[in-house]
Amino acid sequence: MKIILSYLIMKNQHNQCPVIINTIFGNDINVNLSMIKYFTLPVIFLFLLLSNAFSQQKFTVARFDYMFSPNNTYAQKDTTSYTGYFSGSISYPIVLNEKSTIITGIRGNSWAVKYDPKHIWPTNYHSLGLSLGYNHKFSEDKSFVFILLPRLNSDYKSINSNALQLGFLSTYNKRSSEKFLWKVGLYFNMEFFGPFVVPLFGLNWNVSDKLNIVGDLPIWAKINYQVSKPFALGAGYKALVSSYRLSGDVFNDDYTSRFAIEPYLYLDFEVAKNIFLNGKAGYTMSRKYPVYAKDDQLDWQLSFVKFGDDRTQLNPVIENGVFFEFGVAYKVDVPK
Repeated sequence: MKIILSYLIMKNQHNQCPVIINTIFGNDINVNLSMIKYFTLPVIFLFLLLSNAFSQQKFTVARFDYMFSPNNTYAQKDTTSYTGYFSGSISYPIVLNEKSTIITGIRGNSWAVKYDPKHIWPTNYHSLGLSLGYNHKFSEDKSFVFILLPRLNSDYKSINSNALQLGFLSTYNKRSSEKFLWKVGLYFNMEFFGPFVVPLFGLNWNVSDKLNIVGDLPIWAKINYQVSKPFALGAGYKALVSSYRLSGDVFNDDYTSRFAIEPYLYLDFEVAKNIFLNGKAGYTMSRKYPVYAKDDQLDWQLSFVKFGDDRTQLNPVIENGVFFEFGVAYKVDVPK
């Protein structure tokens, strides 16, 4: 969920019109069957990606967020932990002409887990990735996006080709009216647990001048209410999924997978021209931070459905819990 980061999306914080890009930060996608009981709609990025410019918009040049989840408990009752997650992105579109734009960007994230008492289980994971793609505008209401998303995911104690993941995201976008845009697409990534494929359906619906519903299902979705020009609030969810290679003599290229569904409430405020602050509070559901042996993999996964999953988890099972997140973004106006 991502797919996630993790979900290249630009959003107008005033009218929520989708634009050309915004960077996914390790927020890739994953879902599993237990989520269905929590949502009537599918629930990631991603990564988070889509595009097209139809009116005045905001482009996210840079964004940085910090999430923390305190007092986590485990099935192994004598263990607790504090989890912190930092993510960031820098994006730069290269406009070739009225119809063509090159998409570039850099994105990264870092997990830190502090156990009490201390464990041998890994405590730090990192990701650094590039975004390179192409946006083609067929007309004022139709566009197509394709983005390559290579990245290095590991504990960075020993970096080699085993830490490399290759993925892509592609969407076709259609505006059917001034108030409604829909999109369909596909996300693929070679996770360390196996090939991961997610069909995507997105929408951006301006219900009124103040109320907007937007999302890329099953990656993320939110309802946004614009209280005033600088101030917005709402509710949403995101799915985080990523996997990281573990090095050293203890783990010997084993891997850990990070997954959670995170419904939340949020506030968004433009504190100065082009500078936005964001705060979220939510609850993690279906949270899983397992460690598996290097060759203990799925056959493949298609959205909710895992094929050939007979893996054995090596570390304690974490339970659900609350989380808080704070972020800052620098956004600029994009001309028509």
